Amino acid sequence: MTNTWNVRNDDETKQIVDESQKQLVLLNDENKVRVKADFYKALGDETRLKIIGMLYVSDLCMCEIVSGLDVPASTVSHHLKVLERGAVIHSRKEGKFTIFSLNKEEVAPYL
Repeated sequence: MTNTWNVRNDDETKQIVDESQKQLVLLNDENKVRVKADFYKALGDETRLKIIGMLYVSDLCMCEIVSGLDVPASTVSHHLKVLERGAVIHSRKEGKFTIFSLNKEEVAPYL
């Protein structure tokens, strides 16, 4: 059985893009697209998922996350920045510590 794919021309492809923007309204706002991409990027790594799991149970400072994962602080710091940029986690200062907490309302449906 042979199937032949018919490549769409530029006008047809543009119509598909237009229809996608009608059906997925967020595609019309570049800022919303970036925010959503940052969110999914934050979820797309094994170490970040482990951090999310830890923060699902309790708010933690970076030193606790480093200890729990047994990875270098620089690695954890990088992952925490990606998670914050994606609005997956929030941070707050308590004395000399930065405490990280999970944005459970946003993340829970994806776990």
